[in-house]
Amino acid sequence: MKQKKTDNHDPAAKLALRMHFLRKYHSDGGARVLDCCAGSGLLWGEIRQSIKLVSYLGLDVKKKKGRLGIDSSRYLAAGCNAFDVIDVDTYGAPWKHWFEILKHMEQPTTVFLTVGMIKKGGGGALQNEEKEALGITGLHVPMGICGRLHELSVKCCLTACYRYDIMIVDAVEAASTGNARYIGVRLERQKK
Repeated sequence: MKQKKTDNHDPAAKLALRMHFLRKYHSDGGARVLDCCAGSGLLWGEIRQSIKLVSYLGLDVKKKKGRLGIDSSRYLAAGCNAFDVIDVDTYGAPWKHWFEILKHMEQPTTVFLTVGMIKKGGGGALQNEEKEALGITGLHVPMGICGRLHELSVKCCLTACYRYDIMIVDAVEAASTGNARYIGVRLERQKK
């Protein structure tokens, strides 16, 4: 059974996660935020009422006033490094965005990832990025097995940052009332 896509299913958990990282790493008011899947702008509108941001850019594939109508994974692929907070709240898997962030990241960055399963029970096909992280690129994976691989793929995708000489210095997962996972990570380049 497919679940309906909803904008901000569990806003309290998402908001608490973002506030935690902003207070811990961006308390100077210097955060430059890229909101990759801005939707209605509810979360960052709420945040901006209590936390000062240097800049905010909302992106969404659906054009609407107050945000740029563009595929945010393509925007990230262009290598824009003007942001130190990147929010990727997709309806499904955020891994295409994640790997673009890893490829181009030059400064310490806070990243928020919503890992959602559209089908109840964690079903749904694996993205190519998940298959690559799992080492099963090019293989046809039956749907019954995909559901069991999602948990492992999250771990493999997150830790792929080490291949790019990037460390996770902090990671928090917010409790969710739905079937999505809300993960915040603080990334820094490894010192050589």
